[in-house]
Amino acid sequence: MFKRPPLRVANRLVNASLMLSLLFFTHACTRTDPSSDAAPPDAVQEAATTTPQTAPDGLVLPAVWQTAGLEAEITSIALADALGSTIAVAFTNGNLQLFNFEGERITDPAPLNVSKLSNGRYFLLQDTPITLFPAITQAGELVTYIHGGTLEAPLQYPLDTGIEETVSGLCSASPESETDGVMRIGFWTAEAPAELKSGRIVEVRDRLIVLLDEPVVADQAIAACVLTEQGAQVYSEPALAAVQYKRRYQTYQLTLDRSGGYMAISPTGQITPFNIRDGLSFKMPSRPVDMAGTGDARGGGYPNGLLIVGGETAEGDHTVTFIDPSVLLERR
Repeated sequence: MFKRPPLRVANRLVNASLMLSLLFFTHACTRTDPSSDAAPPDAVQEAATTTPQTAPDGLVLPAVWQTAGLEAEITSIALADALGSTIAVAFTNGNLQLFNFEGERITDPAPLNVSKLSNGRYFLLQDTPITLFPAITQAGELVTYIHGGTLEAPLQYPLDTGIEETVSGLCSASPESETDGVMRIGFWTAEAPAELKSGRIVEVRDRLIVLLDEPVVADQAIAACVLTEQGAQVYSEPALAAVQYKRRYQTYQLTLDRSGGYMAISPTGQITPFNIRDGLSFKMPSRPVDMAGTGDARGGGYPNGLLIVGGETAEGDHTVTFIDPSVLLERR
């Protein structure tokens, strides 16, 4: 049904589209908790083309908290790093709302025409502490939303990319060095859906601009991406979201597909579907639409980072659920 795909690095972009599509499809059809023996990093391709076997214990992450029902259907969610500890939620009506890690609202929903969010960062901009989230507007423009100080709602700030194409999707990450500027960013457009444009958001005088590297073309249209230390990892349909969870010298890639299935790719290349256990007084969204996460230690009961999933519950509530990912650190 699927051709065995090559897994290769080209200009620091890894194309794992068909690999993940095959596993997403298998998980969606079987809904089991498969696992496989750990494989060396260069054997990921082999693991992807082998039908996983059912694990005796499975991989289950516990949900530990959930927001109250939100104002509208969720379309995208994101986290800010460092002292920001802020969650951004975008709704299908274009509104944007910020929450803290206790699930309490920081701002009211603001009509900002936002469509898609990516992970943000807390830092000093012109000597002012702010939280910045890269995003896409409903018109397909690449922008940032900035919040801090006495602002009652985030402000939209345009990003100068030098291109006129309609942006379809994006991913972002904190800078690895001072030369990375404010943030690292990757995105693709409606006109070139298989081409990842990546670069750095930098501050030039009173503007934020994007300095782009050479684009890299993937094998299929891109549906999600993650920026890693080695480059960009891209995923095709049916992927909805991808997260890098890095903690204690371990790095996992976590993915969410359109059928509501979750996958974890270990540092050794082992690919394992996982489930999320409901909380004591709440249930996971039965229709998840987006996922974000961080391995950074956070206060409020998240010493090993946090994974969040936004979506609609079986009762029709639109919520963001907080998940403890530290089970991943116990796996070998």
